[in-house]
Amino acid sequence: MPIIVALFFLRNCESTSPAISEPTSTPFVYIDPVNPNPYDFDKLKKNGQFLSYEDENYRSSFGVDVSFHQDDIDWNAFKDAGVEFAMIRAGYRGYQTGYLNTDTRFHNRIKTAIAAGIPVGVYFFTQAINEEEAIEEARYVLKLVEEYPLDLPIALDMEFAHEEDRIHDLSPRERTDIALAFVREIKNAGYEAMVYSSASWLKDELYMEELQEECSFWVASFDTKEWPYEYDFSIWQYSCTGELNGVDVPIDLNIRMIPKQ
Repeated sequence: MPIIVALFFLRNCESTSPAISEPTSTPFVYIDPVNPNPYDFDKLKKNGQFLSYEDENYRSSFGVDVSFHQDDIDWNAFKDAGVEFAMIRAGYRGYQTGYLNTDTRFHNRIKTAIAAGIPVGVYFFTQAINEEEAIEEARYVLKLVEEYPLDLPIALDMEFAHEEDRIHDLSPRERTDIALAFVREIKNAGYEAMVYSSASWLKDELYMEELQEECSFWVASFDTKEWPYEYDFSIWQYSCTGELNGVDVPIDLNIRMIPKQ
């Protein structure tokens, strides 16, 4: 089944917040992406901490994303609570060492989620500083997921980790080339690609007009008073303080826009 690939934020609100754009070291000329957000905000429904959406062309599903930061998870309780998909962290590159690592709870998490009948995807936190490292990360993820039946994205989480992290001084050109290298490696392996980040990162750190030709997007924003992004996106991470039966700590909540057939 096709896998979607994305660029993502770290999934722990206690350790990080949506990426904050900072002045780049090289001039950046932003070109408006061509694909606008096709959704009608008046049709977004709020029920406590839950969002849902439906119009003539799209419906939504509700999901979570998890990493080793959450302790024990009862996936059957999640399913009973209405969870319809889950993004599970597969691994990360160290923001200082540059070493590739597998999330210590990844294999257990994905096996138990699948056993509970919850469609899953995965994400990988990148600190690639060039195209070669981006390709290395893509191949690392592909190896990790090859034994699992994924229905949803492989996500590449692209953001600042620390003021002295490996990627802090990269230019938008370099960041875009890294994203494209990862996306194309995944697509060459037969999978679909998605880019995930905050609206500010997408607009200030990447050449979106190039990426829109290659993939779709998952956006993080915790302000639910308006759409998180004026351009087309498929998933919105709208909360990092969700409360669900099945876990004892806050969890990220997501809404996924699904085209109607």
